Amino acid sequence: MAGVDRRAWASDSRMATIDPGQTEANFAGRRRVVDGVLTPSEATAPITPAEYGAQDFIIVPDFLTPAECDRLLEMFDQVHGLVKHRRIGIDFWEGRIVYMGDVAAHDASAAEIMGGFQKRATAMLGEFYALTQPLWTDTVQLNIWEQGSCLPPHTDNSNPDGTAHSTPWRDFSSIVYLNDDYEGGELYFTAKDRVLKPRRGMLVAFSAGYHHEHGVLKVTQGRRITMPAFYTFDQRKADGHIYPELNAPAPAPATTLTPAPVQSLASLLTQPQTSPAKDPLSILSPGGQAPTWQPPGKWRPPG
Repeated sequence: MAGVDRRAWASDSRMATIDPGQTEANFAGRRRVVDGVLTPSEATAPITPAEYGAQDFIIVPDFLTPAECDRLLEMFDQVHGLVKHRRIGIDFWEGRIVYMGDVAAHDASAAEIMGGFQKRATAMLGEFYALTQPLWTDTVQLNIWEQGSCLPPHTDNSNPDGTAHSTPWRDFSSIVYLNDDYEGGELYFTAKDRVLKPRRGMLVAFSAGYHHEHGVLKVTQGRRITMPAFYTFDQRKADGHIYPELNAPAPAPATTLTPAPVQSLASLLTQPQTSPAKDPLSILSPGGQAPTWQPPGKWRPPG
């Protein structure tokens, strides 16, 4: 993770032992995946439920309830048809993304599920990796993976050939799986040579660099719906919809006040009352102000 301040986590953090560079394990893992099909090595193995807690990344079964998953699936189906023709400028993702703002514009309660996920996942990453600086979310989405879809092994912040990456500021990533009634679509970690079979409601969260380089194996039957989010130490890349307080207007310069014209009480009572337009995502932050990030008690202060 080039450019990340190493002081962003405690000295005994799991991050302190992670090599940010590529290793031969990355190269070997990439060679095993061709067109979304994994040719396993002798060491390739699934990550079993008994091993979830022994990884150097987060796996939480049932992070979302079945009802929450169903609600988001319902919202994806309602909203996707309205936005799938929108151009986002990345060919691979065209027609596949529903943003949290799209959901908020149609159903506040569904957007609250997405906002709650983002806040809980951020706190988990902070505690799990003993972070000493705040994380900011740059996007929360719903994604569709149709039959035949796959994604080659990659990181979320750099390219192995050294060319410029579109999101170099990302430091951590997470995915929640909203369904599991499909075949294929496993998550493969190249450097670890391990395969994770997603389950409905499961959260997976990890560092965005080569240590947790990952790919999505081909979906061979059905469709796969996920809720990814990405996190950064760089506040400048935070999604202003998620953190409306970052978009607060600067105080106006002091000016000489002139008295307003006097109006009668009767005229004031008969004037129509108007309400300011409300940002659809303001439902995530009562009063239009998101809470200031505060590390949980178990986190270490910077130093």
